[in-house]
Amino acid sequence: MLVGMPEHRFLHRDLVQFSDTDMAGIVHFSNFFRFMERAEHAFFRSLGLSIVERPGTILEGNPVGWPRVHASCDFLTPLFFEDEVEVELLVEELRTRSIRYLFRVRKLDGTLAAEGRIAAVCVQKDKEKGGMKAVEIPARVRDRLETAPAEVLGTGRKG
Repeated sequence: MLVGMPEHRFLHRDLVQFSDTDMAGIVHFSNFFRFMERAEHAFFRSLGLSIVERPGTILEGNPVGWPRVHASCDFLTPLFFEDEVEVELLVEELRTRSIRYLFRVRKLDGTLAAEGRIAAVCVQKDKEKGGMKAVEIPARVRDRLETAPAEVLGTGRKG
């Protein structure tokens, strides 16, 4: 569920599923990345974009992809089955060919459960060599992105 984007923040609500938990009933660390990725996809949709561009569905240029080149997460408070969470997404850094997000996963009472970062590079299929090559982020995407100001980026984890 989309919550909104006040002050350069994108907020996405999610619900911990049984399949997200381990034998102890706590969200398995790897599933925090699923929460972050779902928030990123919702963020793109809120901008009128899709994280997956298919040929013939865009107005200009070639479709781009977003492979991850870095992912990290600090786990601060456990989450359990059916906990509702709010995932905050901030664009921490926007470069010519890459984007870095800051994510904060909070319980609805405001408790910070995790803080993570994902960096993705904009790529297109290299028709000559096969595979992918890094390319500039197209204007159709770049023009809809805004880096969060330092004072907003610094309002998460203390210490």
